[in-house]
Amino acid sequence: MQRRTFIHHFGLSAVALGAGIPKLRPTTDFSLTILHTNDLHGRFEKTTAFSAQASEMIRKARNTQQNVLLLDAGDVLNPSLSQGHELQWMKSMGYDAFAIGNHDFDRGMEDLARQIQQSQLTTLAANYRCENTPLHGLIKPYRIFEKAGQRIGVIGLGVNPQGSIPLVLREGIVYQDPLETANQLAATLKQVEGCTLVICLSHLGYHYKDQQISDLRLAAETRHIDLIIGGHTHTFLPEPVVVNNLDKKPVLINHAGWGGLLMGRMDVQCRGGVIHTVKGENIPVGSGELN
Repeated sequence: MQRRTFIHHFGLSAVALGAGIPKLRPTTDFSLTILHTNDLHGRFEKTTAFSAQASEMIRKARNTQQNVLLLDAGDVLNPSLSQGHELQWMKSMGYDAFAIGNHDFDRGMEDLARQIQQSQLTTLAANYRCENTPLHGLIKPYRIFEKAGQRIGVIGLGVNPQGSIPLVLREGIVYQDPLETANQLAATLKQVEGCTLVICLSHLGYHYKDQQISDLRLAAETRHIDLIIGGHTHTFLPEPVVVNNLDKKPVLINHAGWGGLLMGRMDVQCRGGVIHTVKGENIPVGSGELN
């Protein structure tokens, strides 16, 4: 699997915050390294090459970069297990947050709730209402991380459960339109919360032939989202994809295949609260390539 590096240079006003919006340190140069996975499906037992090499990648990134986020775009659990500890594993690896995928319901909401409570891992699904389920109070729509005095908003979005999650496993979940949800939250994060960057962890899927909502549509039909880290369709992108949003500003989308074969990495450089450059790559894992 060939490794490729992608570099995108933004115009000076590409994703600038609006006038009058609070910013922590808008004149400070800022860099952020995002490591990400998706659709692991529990394929990360400690004896596998993925766990060993992913751990080394994470360690090296955190030793060489001041600001690192480790994120996952859903389908972490292994449906073949009767009871597992996948979220504990993610916590031990240093993951900061993950978005719920449809297969994370495969062992039932009680098991998922147990894992979230035990691991205390930030679990995101902004367009799922869970008040009348075992997940009540455990799922957040977003989380704000502070890195070097900057606020980074991370939103989670889940796929339509109808047709992707059996009714018996999702009873009580209320699905909301991800485009409306993302637009509302991204505007709040940028304009009210003063976030320099808004990242969306999406388990919507990369692209469909019909009008089903995908990451390509999410980027094109929203505002204020800077980066989309996606999953669900097991898409192997050779490099991040750039799509213009409703304001004709670039949004970067990346997917890292499935099963732990790749780990995505994006290095974001901001100047004065504005994205200047993004370097992205999907790094093969289990191949011995760690540089």
